[in-house]
Amino acid sequence: CGECLACKTFDNDTNPDIHIIDGSDGSIGVDEIRTLQSDIILKPMYSPKKVYLIFDADTMTAQAQNCLLKTLEEPPSYAVIILTASNYEALMETIKSRVSRLSFKKYSKEEIKGALEKTIDKTIDNMDFVVSFSDGVIGAALNIAGSDEFIKTRDETIEVVGKMVDSKLVEIFDLMKFFEENKHNIDKVLDIMLTFYRDIMIYKKTGEENMLINSDKKGIILNNVNKFSAKKLGDNIEQIEKTRRILQQNANYQLSMEVMLMKLQEE
Repeated sequence: CGECLACKTFDNDTNPDIHIIDGSDGSIGVDEIRTLQSDIILKPMYSPKKVYLIFDADTMTAQAQNCLLKTLEEPPSYAVIILTASNYEALMETIKSRVSRLSFKKYSKEEIKGALEKTIDKTIDNMDFVVSFSDGVIGAALNIAGSDEFIKTRDETIEVVGKMVDSKLVEIFDLMKFFEENKHNIDKVLDIMLTFYRDIMIYKKTGEENMLINSDKKGIILNNVNKFSAKKLGDNIEQIEKTRRILQQNANYQLSMEVMLMKLQEE
C-alpha cells in the first residue's frame, strides 16, 4: 500500500521483518547463515510474516548450506525463506530436497529493451549488445547497461582472447595475470569469452552480421573468422563451460585456469 509502517520502513530499508543476504561479493559464508538463524527465532514486529531473501544462494559455501539445512527443515510458521540461484545444480541435494523450485522464463529482447529505456536515465550506446548479452534476464541487463567497469572488463577479455590465437604456450601463462585480477569476476569473463567464440562460429556458419551478440566488435570478430575451424570453436566453447563447472565445484582456481588456457591454445 505504501502507507503502512511496514511499507514505509521497507522503502527506507529499515523493516526488521525483511532480511536480505547477498552473495554478490563472491560467496555466502556460514557466519551470514548463523546471523539469519539468530534472527529468525524472533517473531515479526510489523507484519504477519518475516521474509529472508538469499540472493545468489548457489554461491553459499558447503558449510553455509549445511548450516542452513536445519532451518529449512523446521522453519518457524511465520518465516518465508526465498533463495535465488542462477546455477541450481550448485546447491546441495539436501538443500534442493527441502525447497520448492520455481523456474522463471526469460524476457524477450523487446521487453528487455523496454525495461532498460524505462529504468536507465542516460542513453545506452551499446543497447543491442546489452540486450543480446543479458540473454533474457532483466537483472543482468540492468547490471551491465552503462557500466564502465563491465565495458572495461569486456574490452580486456576480448583483447586477451585475441592474443591467445597467435600466442605461444609460454606467452599464454603470461596472460594468467588478467585471470588472477578477475578471479572475483570470472563468471562474467567466461560469459564474454563464450559470446566471442559463439559470434565467430555464427558468422563462420551463416555470414549473418545481425546475429552477432558483440555487434559493436564486428571488426575484431570478422578478423578472427579464418583463424579457427568450426571444430576448434566448438571445442573452445565446451572447454570454457567445463572450466565453469569445475570452478563451481570449488576446484583449484589457478590450476583450472591454466588448463583452460592450454586447451584453448591447442591446435
